[in-house]
Amino acid sequence: MAGALAGIRVLELAEGVSGPYCGKLLAGLGADVIKVEPLNGDRTRRDGPFPGDAPNAECSGLFLHLNTGKRSTIADLATGEGTAVTRLLPGADVVITSLRPAELAAAKIDLDAWRAEYPALVIASVTGFGLNGPYADYRGGELITYSLGGYAMLTGSPDREPLKAYGSLVEYQAGAQLALGVMAALLAREVTGTGQVVDCAAMQAATFLLGAVEQGAHFYGRIHRRNGTRLLGFPPEHSYPSTIRPCADGYVHCHSNNRFLDLLGVLIPHPRLAAPDLLSSMMGHADEVDAIMDEWLADKTREAIVSSAQELRLPFTEVREPGEVMSEPHHRERGSFVTIEHPGRTRPAAGSTISDECDALDVRSRADAGPTLRRELDRQRNGPDPAGDAEEGPEATFGPPRDRLHERCGGTDRLIHPCRPRRRGDQGGSAGEPTEGCRRRCASSRRRRSLFVQPDHDFQRTQPRQAQSRARCRDGGGTRAVPCPGGEERCRGAELSPRVMGNLGIDFRNAPGTEPPHCSRFDARVRTFGATARPDFLRARIDAMSGLSHLTGYADGPPMKPGNFFCDQQAGVLTAFAVCAALRHVERTGEGQHLELAMIEGEFQVLGDAYIDYAMNGRERRRTGNDHPAMEPHGMFRCRGEDAWVAIAVEDEREWMALCNLIGRTEMAARYAGAAARRAARGDIAAAITAWTEGRTHYEAQAELQAAGIAAGAVLNAAELLTDPHVRAYSGFEYVETPGVGRTPYPRVAFRLSATPVPVSGPAPGFGEANDYILRELLDIPTAEVDELRRCGVVADEPTGVGH
Repeated sequence: MAGALAGIRVLELAEGVSGPYCGKLLAGLGADVIKVEPLNGDRTRRDGPFPGDAPNAECSGLFLHLNTGKRSTIADLATGEGTAVTRLLPGADVVITSLRPAELAAAKIDLDAWRAEYPALVIASVTGFGLNGPYADYRGGELITYSLGGYAMLTGSPDREPLKAYGSLVEYQAGAQLALGVMAALLAREVTGTGQVVDCAAMQAATFLLGAVEQGAHFYGRIHRRNGTRLLGFPPEHSYPSTIRPCADGYVHCHSNNRFLDLLGVLIPHPRLAAPDLLSSMMGHADEVDAIMDEWLADKTREAIVSSAQELRLPFTEVREPGEVMSEPHHRERGSFVTIEHPGRTRPAAGSTISDECDALDVRSRADAGPTLRRELDRQRNGPDPAGDAEEGPEATFGPPRDRLHERCGGTDRLIHPCRPRRRGDQGGSAGEPTEGCRRRCASSRRRRSLFVQPDHDFQRTQPRQAQSRARCRDGGGTRAVPCPGGEERCRGAELSPRVMGNLGIDFRNAPGTEPPHCSRFDARVRTFGATARPDFLRARIDAMSGLSHLTGYADGPPMKPGNFFCDQQAGVLTAFAVCAALRHVERTGEGQHLELAMIEGEFQVLGDAYIDYAMNGRERRRTGNDHPAMEPHGMFRCRGEDAWVAIAVEDEREWMALCNLIGRTEMAARYAGAAARRAARGDIAAAITAWTEGRTHYEAQAELQAAGIAAGAVLNAAELLTDPHVRAYSGFEYVETPGVGRTPYPRVAFRLSATPVPVSGPAPGFGEANDYILRELLDIPTAEVDELRRCGVVADEPTGVGH
């Protein structure tokens, strides 16, 4: 069956991670993606991993992972040749580029001229800092955008340098957001007939991942900083543990049951864990709790610990390595990892394809190893390959709904939210802070109407006289309306566990009409407490279960979580992308879609190189801090000021010589020529750089380094982000007046649509402010029955419970 993007041709003029990942997602849904590589190939062909560690441009695991399902051609854009591009443009629907403005000029590419000549063309640009603003031509890269975007300040130990999480989380996030922007532009083209520019900035993608800490800085002057293996910035009275601790055979992620704090004392029979003073201030006693846990964990295996904890409904989780993840029976049964034959090359490498049931999207039925550089060079010399080009490899990934992304692509109309009402603001909120000031709800629930219903009620066992009304709540509960060009509701989404869906009587396979996407954070066999599960430990558990926590951390330290839980935002972007693709399919065929989405599988995509390394070489990757396999120096260096740092990434010998000249240590240029020599002298080089950076603020160091042609970026905290000149020029935050709160900053998504921008139209809804409107007008429930629903506690007008 044809994919949702069948008939769409994409021209990919992008190297690295972000642009190719966008192309991979589009190819996974049936688009014909033609990759235009430079003469020496995409740079990820040189990054590995390689079978047996023998460099081979055709067998780089990272390249294979990012480029399945594409065709390839060669063009020397660096010299402005562009012949292949000019020849292919007339048949293209989308062009993906990762060139900065100066690089576009050097390649003699004029995006405005392209738009004028091909008005239906969607031009998708992904760079470190976007196409305009003070940093537009800055040298970027993962370390730099991770730091300037604010994420590094949230990752690592408070007594050490900020830490970049494993791999290229920000670049993957930017690529996923670019793919979402492309889908939004294609949907708009269905209505207007014209294309537009989608401008995506990796720095903004990092800011999007922050999880509302910028609102804490704005409202309360609270600067969240890295907190080691523990959750960020909670007050002493917050529940604990939420941390990673060692055990006999590795590490476990330990978390309390926030509703039953004394369960930890049942698992670990220690009198202090039942003491009233400790239970009333668990975070305040975190060091003591850790010491008690460490003694109990020391002689026990991960499996035994997690099994005992799960029996008590304590969400402890093993911290798994990539190979362990790949061998997990659940992931094998779902087909989360597939083996792709690479023609004429090495043993099959593992790739990941993450959709379970997508009906006509058909993302799992076909996959290939992607283009080979040698074949494309031979074809240019000798004519077409009789064997034909690579087929489209439909490989894509989805995750759970995050409606603020849907809003930016056209807006949501209402939210019927099955959620246990909470009185405290999370991430540092306290009982004294107003409910309407809870930052996370402000950040994630804007532009909606709100009905709050209690998800724990078993709608299947309700009394007969209440059944009809409760069924109406059930049918509306958990829906998120996504309007199409015709204004009709075409998509409904639920973010519930299998247990709670059973209570609500929801069976999507038998639902009438268009089926809503089903998001499950884990499978039914793992205890997650359904809708009573707190999102923070769910996210932390996913990081542990996927291998991301194992891979993130200092080389001499324990596993750590990235910043502020990457998986939630990644899943939201991928879900919105999938929904847009499904909507396009609905518009064209009238057929609905069933999208079954798992958060953990969204995280698999960003760890593809680690999984493939294990598949190729049987090797488990280890934590390496801020080190890079090819760049040296590559890390964070202390600057003048409190907890002030600058990130520096030296890519080649030219940049190394420029750095030595800048810091006044020209003698080091020849002495430490080559990355290997610099790696051996890392301590001496770091000391020399730090002697220079400590005399400057992080912004001063950034400016001087970038002026010298060296990739560098200040490590910004949330308050600095709000005032950063590039963030302001790029409109990284939109400010909306929120009743009872005041002017509120909302971080924008990482892409800009030139022709159909969607501004934030209003603040987050007040708690249950639309209860009566939704129940009486939308659901047409009589007033007496609405009163009964309130009396039974099914519908709430005031927050109850405890929570964060």
